[in-house]
Amino acid sequence: MSKRLKILFLPRWYPHRYDPMPGLFIQRQAEAVSSYCDVVVLYVHADEHAANRYEIDFAEENGIRVVRVYYREPHVPLLSGFLKMFRFFRAHMLGFKMLRSFQPDLLHVHVLTREGFVALVIKLLKGIPYVITEHWSRYLIASNTFRGGFRKMITRQVVKSAAAMIAVSETLRIAMLKFRLENVNFFVVPNPVETSLFTIGERPAGNNIKRFIHISCFEDRSKNISGFLDAVKNLSEKRSDFECFLIGDGPEFNLLKSRADELGLLGKQVFFTGLKEQRELVKEIQAADFMVLSSNYETFGTVVIECLSCGIPVVATNVGIVPEVINETNGIIIPVGDTKALEDAINRMLDQCNSYDPQAIRNTVLKKFNNETIAKQLLEIYQQSITHHIH
Repeated sequence: MSKRLKILFLPRWYPHRYDPMPGLFIQRQAEAVSSYCDVVVLYVHADEHAANRYEIDFAEENGIRVVRVYYREPHVPLLSGFLKMFRFFRAHMLGFKMLRSFQPDLLHVHVLTREGFVALVIKLLKGIPYVITEHWSRYLIASNTFRGGFRKMITRQVVKSAAAMIAVSETLRIAMLKFRLENVNFFVVPNPVETSLFTIGERPAGNNIKRFIHISCFEDRSKNISGFLDAVKNLSEKRSDFECFLIGDGPEFNLLKSRADELGLLGKQVFFTGLKEQRELVKEIQAADFMVLSSNYETFGTVVIECLSCGIPVVATNVGIVPEVINETNGIIIPVGDTKALEDAINRMLDQCNSYDPQAIRNTVLKKFNNETIAKQLLEIYQQSITHHIH
């Protein structure tokens, strides 16, 4: 195919007017793909504050046309569930109608199940094939939130009817297959990282105080920040030559900050920076000696790749992309939920973090996870999907 393909992204998560953080990795993927394809994003968001039943916003963001449809959630107890689903699908159809000048060659769904069902309906009505990328952790044993016979039946049909199924890690692909979410074209394509932004920085020399960081969305069930703080507390009773910075924001930010205060760590060896984005985040990573990921489960773990791209080693639990990228040259892998192992690994890393070669660490992820590599992998899947659909 010589012409630029037209791809319509249908994401379940995407930055919106109330929160710039959801689905950032999907936004970055759209931007990466836009180097080779014409990309439009159609995003639907339930909004209890919407002045009208449906509100449509148009935006041009980094060369990508984004259509956001906000719909007011109904408050009719007996019919609430039905009306929510109706308005969800109606919002998509309204948004799709607004794209008359953009006739997509392919739909790219991000996150099952409802967006996938929308794509299946469009395929049946318009004959447009679709591919799916899954990011959600609900299929993982530790999460265990993929439930309901009807949901599973619909999801299996949506996955089977897709031209291709994509998981962001081998861990996630295996978990999905255990639920019989099968497709003859099942690929693993990781999330891209802007390696031109996440680069090796200059670290101050001769500093006896080591700095390590934790980056997350402050949701303790998945990120296990409480276990991480316990490990830091235990370590602080043995040595004081370190400081720990927790970067990010989320639903349990204040609760976990209070937990650090109760442990006597806050403002002494543990500091909370709040949300850092783009260049501010890069500066925090570059200033660190290493990063710690303490998660109970992940489907991917973008922060791991971002930190490795900046040339700093990583201590991480065996989740998501970790077993595919971490080895003795760039970090330490530990079992999930083992506070003592986490403490021991941080202790070891404090002593050996300066022995790693930053450029060698960066090289372990540079080629596989950059925007161009991921975009080319997706382009090939798009081309195959459209060709097979035509024939």
